[in-house]
Amino acid sequence: YTPAFSITDAWRKSADLNINYSLRAENTRFTAKPAYNAEVYTVFGIRNDRVPAPIIISPRIGFSYTLGSAQEVAAFNGAVRGPRAVIRGGVGVYSNASNAGPIGGVLDNTGLPSGAQQLYCVGAAAPVPDWRMYAANPGGIPDQCADGTSGTVFSNSSPNVSLFSNSYKPQKSVRTNFNWSGGILDARFNATFDATYSVNLNQSRTVDINFSPQQRFEIGNEQGRPVFVQTSSIVPGTGAIASRDARVSQLFSRVSEYRSDLSSQSAQLSIRINPIYRGVPRFTWNAAYTFQNVREQVNGFSSTAGNPLGVEWAQSGQGPHSMTYGFRFTFFKLVQFGWNGSIRSGSAYTPGVIGDINGDGYSNDRAFIYDPQTIADPAFATAMQQLIDHSEGRSRSCLLKQLGQIADRNSCRAPWQSSGSLTLTIDRVKFRLPNRTSVNFALTNPMGAADLLLHSNGRLSGWGQNISPDASLLYVRGFDATTKQYKYEVNQRFGATNPQFLVQRSPVSMTVSFKVDLGPTRERQMLSQQFGYQMKQADRRESEFSYRSIGASGIANPMTTILRSQDSLRLTSAQADSIASMNRRYTYRTDSLWTPVARRFARLDSTYKMGAEYERYLEARHDQVDFMISVVNALRELLTPAQRRKLPQSVNNMLDPQYLRAMRNGNGMYVPFGGTLGFNVGG
Repeated sequence: YTPAFSITDAWRKSADLNINYSLRAENTRFTAKPAYNAEVYTVFGIRNDRVPAPIIISPRIGFSYTLGSAQEVAAFNGAVRGPRAVIRGGVGVYSNASNAGPIGGVLDNTGLPSGAQQLYCVGAAAPVPDWRMYAANPGGIPDQCADGTSGTVFSNSSPNVSLFSNSYKPQKSVRTNFNWSGGILDARFNATFDATYSVNLNQSRTVDINFSPQQRFEIGNEQGRPVFVQTSSIVPGTGAIASRDARVSQLFSRVSEYRSDLSSQSAQLSIRINPIYRGVPRFTWNAAYTFQNVREQVNGFSSTAGNPLGVEWAQSGQGPHSMTYGFRFTFFKLVQFGWNGSIRSGSAYTPGVIGDINGDGYSNDRAFIYDPQTIADPAFATAMQQLIDHSEGRSRSCLLKQLGQIADRNSCRAPWQSSGSLTLTIDRVKFRLPNRTSVNFALTNPMGAADLLLHSNGRLSGWGQNISPDASLLYVRGFDATTKQYKYEVNQRFGATNPQFLVQRSPVSMTVSFKVDLGPTRERQMLSQQFGYQMKQADRRESEFSYRSIGASGIANPMTTILRSQDSLRLTSAQADSIASMNRRYTYRTDSLWTPVARRFARLDSTYKMGAEYERYLEARHDQVDFMISVVNALRELLTPAQRRKLPQSVNNMLDPQYLRAMRNGNGMYVPFGGTLGFNVGG
């Protein structure tokens, strides 16, 4: 359980500057703890039954500052114009709650008879498996190593132990960010620039405190790589290692201590841009780019070339570049084609050895990149040269630049990757579908579908797949105790990105969505409420003027906004006179449409039929929308592109005939192809 307390306050220093600050405190506690093992404390001086429950304090402060006013005019009388740009920033301490994941391992691995047990058999100590017998009789599964091998280094039944360091704390970061967003290039585009820098503290790692770093010998032909077990603890025929020589205490196998003493630094810069649309456009797009640089401390038990107790700074394996994009295109005002995609630089990986070669008990060793010209074993030299000759691009370059040395961490990089998704949306108005319905087709991983269609299953190119190159360079196949050298087999698939070798592939799937809004329209709900109130309050009936106003205002009039802002829009005399004339005709026509309807509504009694009255409402609304469509076609021609850019989105929507047609039936929440809903659309 996690009790928490937080307090937040805001200070508005001026109309443009706002400052927010907060403080949060929390404390995670667990209801269970592991059984105490006195021998662990005697040997290592640390209790295994300690479960951390620190109090976490997270102070934060941020600000927002608005710059000027947007170039577009106010949407309606009294509306506030948005800012030209907004600057935001802040700094704070962000902390994770205590993770329940490691708790499970600590509860299970106490080193006591009641805890999890293991049996580790190497070489001749490994029983010959009989899988059919095991399936038929689970009781026959061996619970000890092969006869005659107990007590040797190749037989180990010592239990594992997991525990928390006395100074263990949850991860936290001190993070600062700065953000600028607003219109650019004469309000043609929206842009956002975001920068973040973070110092990440208390990063976790696992250290085997039962590991003894005493070097027993070194592998001379691998830059003197240290080995922490005797040569007699390595099986000559396979190179398998029994790690008992590298243990502080033979009472236990691995004693994994969870620590939080690492740190990392990350910096990120992102840019997002999209056009500012006026109305419902035929083509839309957006794009974003992110650059990220992460340096982190690395634990030797995860990747080592020497002593696994060491810690080093290194670049993160995450690719630094990421681009996302999307576009929508409407064909013949019937079907909208949408595509969302991403392009990412490949992640880094480390050439490794399958198997433990330094005796620490972990398969975490980086491979030595042998130069074929210096290898004495002809078969090994031929295999290494064959790999270099047949490798391509980045993997080949990675090998060549590290010949004759132990590979650096994350010294190889995967190729760039891309992915995408496709959507098709049909316009329900054009296809005469029922009111307030939508039909959408979504295809995930269409690039994978194209790859399968064009190249067949046997010759795939990997389009749309998350490529993870094979990082295994060498397999241990034996050990020569005389020369103190390992015998290796070269993995000819090292660095391969061939999709034929992928264990998991991103699937291709088609989803068809059919959505129906079953509730009544907002207009019908509004009328129903008005009629109901009128029937209950006979002495307070709505006037004809009120109903006429409700009906006429159901369709926002863009001409009133344009005329009210003629100075800001810099309308010419000819433009202003023409628009004023059109506005008078529209106002007269609207009044003539709604006057008889309003008169009827004001005289209704309790015998009225809601369905019939709503049909009369829709007839007037249809005529009003149709007349507005005939007006806006001419209105758009009067305005210049620069003037339309100054109009808010809600007004530009009302200048689009397709948008207006979608509103004829009073569905105020429907917008063609998911466009932007304007102010006062549908009443």
